[in-house]
Amino acid sequence: MSDKFEACHAITAKWEGGWSDHPADPGGKTMFGITQATLSAYLGRPASDREIRNLDRATALAIYRERYWKRVAGDELPAGVDLCVYDFGVNSGPDRAVKSLQAALGVKADGWVGNLTLKALAEQADIARVIADLCDRREIFLRGLPTFSRFGKGWLNRLADIRNRAMRMSRGAPQTPPVIAPAEGTAKAVPAPPAEKTVSTEQKVGGAAAGAVVVTTTLGPVAGFWRDNKDVLSDPIFLAVAGVLAAVVIFMLLRRPKTVEEQA
Repeated sequence: MSDKFEACHAITAKWEGGWSDHPADPGGKTMFGITQATLSAYLGRPASDREIRNLDRATALAIYRERYWKRVAGDELPAGVDLCVYDFGVNSGPDRAVKSLQAALGVKADGWVGNLTLKALAEQADIARVIADLCDRREIFLRGLPTFSRFGKGWLNRLADIRNRAMRMSRGAPQTPPVIAPAEGTAKAVPAPPAEKTVSTEQKVGGAAAGAVVVTTTLGPVAGFWRDNKDVLSDPIFLAVAGVLAAVVIFMLLRRPKTVEEQA
């Protein structure tokens, strides 16, 4: 477990709180910020109400590291940016957090931290500007959610704390005393899932978990290679060169050799 992860998660964990089951929270039943759907995907099967209620901190920490910190490439991000992206990802989804970072950097927003994203970050002379831009984008997203009137105050308090701490991290300044976050944590800042009257919540969770297992098992290596090299593989120049090489190979394979009579 990296020191960067420990430092960032210690801040995020205070805002995620312990047990929560607010009827208006899109996350539903949540323990330490881990939703029942997330636990189901991690286990590879539907998690019961009892399992999410009794989730232990060690398992929650493992889930955060594998499904959030690694997903946003936290170890590769500059100090301060790592906290911003990680906390955003935990609260609203890693894909949305990374795309917002990429939009702030002016690179293709594909939801994966690859070579182009890291290069753009390395070339940034003003990391504080990136942090401010990312936090501004997060606030715009929060204010557009239908549950903002109910949970907005908590979300904005959390965002203000993350912004302040991320700025201090970027300057190498010591952290301020811990904030007093709500004991029940803050609600998940994600769009509410569409209502499906013909499918139960348990079936949806089970189906998502089963699908995750199949994809991870059969496509894991391919997905990992694509994720790590997507920036290069999707570059127009690379695609053009690859197309020319493919055409040459196909031409060589399909070229009919001359018969003895044709050679005479």
